[in-house]
Amino acid sequence: MPLGTEVNRIAQTDGGFAVETGRGAWLAHNVVLANGAFQLPRIPPAAVGLPPHVTQLHSHDYRNPAQLPPGAVLVVGTGQSGGQITEDLLDAGREVHLSVSACPEAPRRYRGQDILYWILQVNLHGPAYGINGLQVDQLPSPAARFMCNPLLSGNGGGHSIRLRGLGRRGVRLHGRFEGTDDGGLVFTDDLPQRLALVEAGFGQRLKLMADAYISAAGIDAPPAEPVTADDWLPSESGARLDLAAEGITSVIWCTGYGLDFSFLDIPVLDQWNYPRHTRGVTEVPGLYAVGLPWLTKHLSATLSVVGADAEFMAEHLAAR
Repeated sequence: MPLGTEVNRIAQTDGGFAVETGRGAWLAHNVVLANGAFQLPRIPPAAVGLPPHVTQLHSHDYRNPAQLPPGAVLVVGTGQSGGQITEDLLDAGREVHLSVSACPEAPRRYRGQDILYWILQVNLHGPAYGINGLQVDQLPSPAARFMCNPLLSGNGGGHSIRLRGLGRRGVRLHGRFEGTDDGGLVFTDDLPQRLALVEAGFGQRLKLMADAYISAAGIDAPPAEPVTADDWLPSESGARLDLAAEGITSVIWCTGYGLDFSFLDIPVLDQWNYPRHTRGVTEVPGLYAVGLPWLTKHLSATLSVVGADAEFMAEHLAAR
C-alpha cells in the first residue's frame, strides 16, 4: 500500500481483515494499528457556551499570535502546549489569562542532565533496578494512560516554566475552566491549592524515580539543586471573569488529544477508545497495536522506546 493512503474502514473477514482505503479495497491476514495517539483535539463541551464573536483555537491549530484578533487571550490548560503558548503570547505583548490544570511543573535540568534524559533512562532501564513506576502495570487506573506530561519548554535550548513566574510577568492565573454563565467565564475557586499541587507533583513522582535510578545504577550525578520556596499569589483571582470587561477575544484550548480509531469496525476498544491488548497483541487474532502512550511503558509512543514493543509484536506476528 503506497504511503499517504487513507484507511476508511477495517473489518474482520474469514481468516483476516477487509481494509477499505482511498486507493481501493485490500485483504490482509494481519493488521498493525500504528497511527499514533494525537489525532483528535479535545475541546471541553462547555466551549459551545462562548459567544460567537470569540475566536476559538485548539493548540493543534495554533501557530503564532498573529492568528488571533486584537484583544486579551484566555489559554485553557497548563500542560506543555499551554505553558509554551502562554510564553509565546507574552513575548508578543499580548494580555493573557491562564486557566490552571493539574499538570506538574518540573525542572528542565536535574542532577546534571536534561530531565527528559532521566525519564528516558527510567523507562528503558528502570525495571532492571527494580524501578517500575513508568511501566504500564503500575498505573493507578487505565485512565491514567492519558495523564499530562510535565510542564516544560524546549524553546531557547530548553527551560523550566513556573506558573507563579508567569503570574509575576503579568499573566492572570485562574482555576480550572468550568464553563460559561451569562457572559462570564467560570473557574474553580482553588488557585492556591492548584499551584501547590502543580509544584508538588515532580517531588512526589519523577524526582523519586530519578533519584532511585541514579542511586541503583551507581551514576555519579551532582546533587539536586535546592528548591526555593515561593508563596507568590495574585492579588485577585475570583471564580468568575467577565469576557467583555476583560476584553477577551480569543480562547486557546490546550486540552490534549483523544485517540481516533473511527475507521476500526471491530469491537476491540475499551471505554477510553484504547485497544484492549497484551503487549500490543489485541484480543482479536492478527490485530496488533504499537506506538501508543503507555502501551507497555510511559514513553511507548516515542521513537526512542517503541523498538522493544515493535520487536515483540513482529515476533508474535511472524509466529502466526
